Amino acid sequence: MKRRLVKEGLIYCILPVIAIGGFYNQYRGIPWMILGVGFLYTFYTKRREDRINYTFLTFLILFNTYYIMTNNIKGDILIQFNLGFVIFISIAILLLEAMDFSICKIAFQDILMMLGESKMGVYKVSKKSKVDLNLKKLSTIIILELLCCDLIGIYYINIKNITNLSYMISYEILVIIIFTLVEMYQLSLIRSKVKYIKYKNKKLIKEKVDLGKVINLEQYR
Repeated sequence: MKRRLVKEGLIYCILPVIAIGGFYNQYRGIPWMILGVGFLYTFYTKRREDRINYTFLTFLILFNTYYIMTNNIKGDILIQFNLGFVIFISIAILLLEAMDFSICKIAFQDILMMLGESKMGVYKVSKKSKVDLNLKKLSTIIILELLCCDLIGIYYINIKNITNLSYMISYEILVIIIFTLVEMYQLSLIRSKVKYIKYKNKKLIKEKVDLGKVINLEQYR
């Protein structure tokens, strides 16, 4: 089922980035074409597999929207737009968190379903592994990372009016590295909890098969 994860990663993320990065200046209509392909594939997965990959679809929409909106923006205006765009994303994530729609929880569910879990399977894994708290922490860390980088940019560009942005970029890189390490730690905790629950489930099924409580169909083949 990892093939599905790779395939959707290519359709929603990697190929759009390559197409826009390489051909956007020659073909300005590429973002619309990519959005069309993405929506068609989403419709296909909804009809065929009864699921929507909200995480990858959101990335596709945001990525293409950014390029469409910044089509004719350059220089200082583009810098200010980027700062505002990051604030917009941060506020959107905060609002989703307030409405109990954690972006990390949604991404967690999407990844499990891409790896072959059913909706019921995803619910059971989430409930038994008790990863909700880790997912909320991860969402909070991402929000803080975005806001810290944005505040650094606002301070250096709008308050200190520094034209040489090398110091700003250095501080932002340092912030990203620190937060990435914390995010990787949280991800490792989530992965360990999920692996432990799956191991326990397999062990329980094996024990029930050995006790005769579950019919082992392999013996009738």
